[in-house]
Amino acid sequence: MRIDLFIQVVLMKTAFILIVFFLITQFLGLYIGNQYTQAIKVGEVPPALENPENIENSFFLFSYIIFATIGILIIIKFKKSFIRILEAFVIFMASWFTFDFLIPLDIWYLSLGFFLALILTAWKMLRPSIINQNIAAIISGAGVGALLGASLGILPAIVFIMILSCYDFVSVFITKHMVHMAKALTERPTAFTVAAPHKFKKLTYVGVKKAKKKFHVFQLGVGDMAIPLMFAVSVLKKFSLINAIAAIIGSTLALLSLIYFMSKKPQPLPALPFITFGTFTGFLISLFFIT
Repeated sequence: MRIDLFIQVVLMKTAFILIVFFLITQFLGLYIGNQYTQAIKVGEVPPALENPENIENSFFLFSYIIFATIGILIIIKFKKSFIRILEAFVIFMASWFTFDFLIPLDIWYLSLGFFLALILTAWKMLRPSIINQNIAAIISGAGVGALLGASLGILPAIVFIMILSCYDFVSVFITKHMVHMAKALTERPTAFTVAAPHKFKKLTYVGVKKAKKKFHVFQLGVGDMAIPLMFAVSVLKKFSLINAIAAIIGSTLALLSLIYFMSKKPQPLPALPFITFGTFTGFLISLFFIT
């Protein structure tokens, strides 16, 4: 097989894997977000935010992200081992939310989702691998995106995603603290990203038990999956399923374009501005030309 053809095949595999992960997260989260929204309407669960249409919620949530980022950077600098504790907490809480609305059953006065989240967290933390990294990231990302989307009206969601896109650009190209944080979080298979093979020559080392195994991996942050999902869930609440799916299609095509660009010129890039542009484009096309 010619080398250029081999590279194309590997690139196609990388793109296919990441797109599958992305779409699973989007549609799983869309379902969870709709279930949560319906439960709020009938009074079965309290809303995460009292007034979803308040634009101030966007800045409130963004302030949480800033504080969380500062906290993670402090942990990386002074006590990197605490990352595992943070990872376990995020996996458990986010997956608990996902499982509760995916399988709404109770066992011994506790939801089945609680036990499933506990099992997933223990599996990920005790036997880390790329497989359970991706599973935990997808389930957690679906829960976070669904919760945010069901908690924000369409206008606050637009403001929030635009603020995050600008922040992503600044943190990668200007302050560059996001690049530093990403390198630290991807030294081992953490559930803050999903991973897939790529063609780049540089290898990422992933610890498996006490040994070190080499994998070619392309990392996509959970936030880059959860934020467009948030917008799709918010669209579903206000408009229709067709509009929400159109937004997902737009974000998927934008992600595919980003993967192709990075395969040609490997470098740290903020994914969210690209994905946001695709998300808005897909939504607007559906708004003006489909529905």
